[in-house]
Order: sequence, then structure tokens, then C-alpha cells
Amino acid sequence: MAKSWEGLRPSRLLAAAAVFLTVVGVVAVGLALRNQTPAPPQPSASPAAPASPSTGGTVDDRAAPEASRRPAGRPDGRNEGRRKAAEVVELDYSRPVRISIPRIDTTSSLVELGLDERGVMETPEPVDKAGWFRPSPPPGIPGATVIAGHVNWNQAPMVFFKLGSLRPGDRVEVERADGVTTVFEVSRVDSFPKDRFPTAEVYDNPPRSELRLITCGGEYDESANRYLENIVVWAEIVGVRGA
Repeated sequence: MAKSWEGLRPSRLLAAAAVFLTVVGVVAVGLALRNQTPAPPQPSASPAAPASPSTGGTVDDRAAPEASRRPAGRPDGRNEGRRKAAEVVELDYSRPVRISIPRIDTTSSLVELGLDERGVMETPEPVDKAGWFRPSPPPGIPGATVIAGHVNWNQAPMVFFKLGSLRPGDRVEVERADGVTTVFEVSRVDSFPKDRFPTAEVYDNPPRSELRLITCGGEYDESANRYLENIVVWAEIVGVRGA
């Protein structure tokens, strides 16, 4: 599957990805990050709940940051952000290699993610890295760039542990292989039950470059060994450096 995407030119890649995602819906990406053990205390340093012998983690609803369960609207200055996005010149094709989110002190190199044999988006390996979903366009090209990461692993916070605490106006930077850094501004943060993941909304085809960040959140279901929700962050491009 991966090789069929790598040889496509940018315009063909965008068209093929749009059709592909519409047809299969990525088999509800809400299942993509399910095999995680419960998280340690949320970032506010609350005491941990007793460990479960079967999973070695916490089992209460403190598993993910509280902020991850509250939707956030767009900032008052969203029109200014859109104006800036309109001024960004479309870039040539180049894969993303690193993500940085200053607001939550997060930086990670990016691995590449495809689909597994079930048609579900792969999870990042190593588990402490974020991953770019290959069928989505790289940043700087029209469309929605999808980047996913674990919230935790074996009771240790992972790269997107604090993702739910982002708010509209926060910045996300994605560096590309060609040395160009694309700068995005968060416009929305929300969480969804895994069985009601908004596939069409997340994998839409905006006319300019946008970003979607995905991780797990909500309560942890010990019997199913998974979180019950997904956190999704939407961001719009507002600038580039090094072009």
C-alpha cells in the first residue's frame, strides 16, 4: 500500500487520497490508537489511581487530561488568521519530518503511518514518536495533513499526552524534509466517542493547507483495553519559514 502512494505527483496524490479516504473512511480512525495502557496522572500532577494488575496502569477518568474532554470554539481573531493563511504560497511536495508544539512543550520527529491489514491507520513506532499519515498531503499543500500520536504507554506520558489542553490561537510548527517549516494556528479542539469519530470532517479537502492532530482521550475502559474517545485538533496554516 505504501509504495502506491510514494510514486504519485502531488496533484495526483491529493486526488487519490481524497477518493481513498471517502471510500474506506480509514475504517474509523477512532480505533487507531486503542491499544494503549492507561495514563499516569494528568499534567496537573494529581495522584495516581491504584494500578491494575492486568494493565499496569490507572483505571479512572483521570487517565487523560481533563481539558481533552471540553470542546473549544474558534478565537475572536479567526478572520485575521484566515487572511494570513490566504497569503501563504503553496509549496512543492516534501514530506514532514518533525512537529513542535511550544504551548505544551512537545517536539517529536515524525514516522510514517499507513494502513494495517484491517484497514485501520497504523500506530506510531517507536511509541514515543508522532506519525504522519502518508495518504494525507504534507504540510504546505492544500488539504488536511494528519498527524497522530500516543497519549501514553505503560503509564508513561507520550508525545500527545497534553494535546487536549491546546486552545485556539496556539501555534504548531511542522518541519519538512526540504528544510521549510510550516506554521499553523489552532482553530478548534474537540473530543469524540470512538464509535462516532467524524471521519468526513477530519479527512476533508480544504482549499489550503490545514492540520489535524489525533490522539486518545476520555475515560479508559479496562475491559476493552482502550480509551473511549479521540481528541482531535484542527489548525490552519498561517506562515512558512525557510521557503
